[in-house]
Amino acid sequence: MPAQPPVQPPAGGGSTRRTWLIVAAVVAVLVVGGAVLAFALSDDDEKQAASGPTDEPSVTAPTSPTGPTAEPTGPTGATGEDTGNAGCAGATAPETLADGTYFGFFESIDVDAGVTKFDLACFYTGEEANQQAAARGDEVPVPNDVYIVNDNPATRDVPVDPSAELLLIDWNACCETGPGATLDGLASALGHKNFVEIDGWKYAGSLSPYWVTIANGQIVGIEEQFLP
Repeated sequence: MPAQPPVQPPAGGGSTRRTWLIVAAVVAVLVVGGAVLAFALSDDDEKQAASGPTDEPSVTAPTSPTGPTAEPTGPTGATGEDTGNAGCAGATAPETLADGTYFGFFESIDVDAGVTKFDLACFYTGEEANQQAAARGDEVPVPNDVYIVNDNPATRDVPVDPSAELLLIDWNACCETGPGATLDGLASALGHKNFVEIDGWKYAGSLSPYWVTIANGQIVGIEEQFLP
């Protein structure tokens, strides 16, 4: 702050001199007070600059979403929502199978009526297979790492699309699934208790379990499950 010029007392004395002394005192107080205020403001500015802005909102970064980590056991070529072994592990099996993928056995297929008799079952592999077998007093570890449970032999009438996609095993050239089988051939093979060859394709029929994919209330895909 620039220095203030000295205040000269007016000529004369007495009351005029006292007035001059009062004015000089007031001016001195103002000068000192201004200097103190300027220093305080300057010190606050330096502290605020050093600490940074305080009115910035804090931002928390989004966390990564989590989801299921376990892959459901099911067919390799079928499409649709996997039901995760519906009716297994103590869960109540639904009377009507909703759209999804299911494991089980065919009792019969009536191609003309467009309906199957399907027996829902449970397919386990790995440690889960061993746990299920141990709970039932069966051999552990399970042979071939596969364990099938069919506690309820009841069958369900499930409609089937005549043009359903079939991925079956030609047992003449075991053991990969592939196209080429027919619904009529599979239906006929289910009536036999052994392998049967129809039009050059060797069917296992009721000897094999199957995965079925249901969409819009009917079977649209059938995939045979190979059992070693």
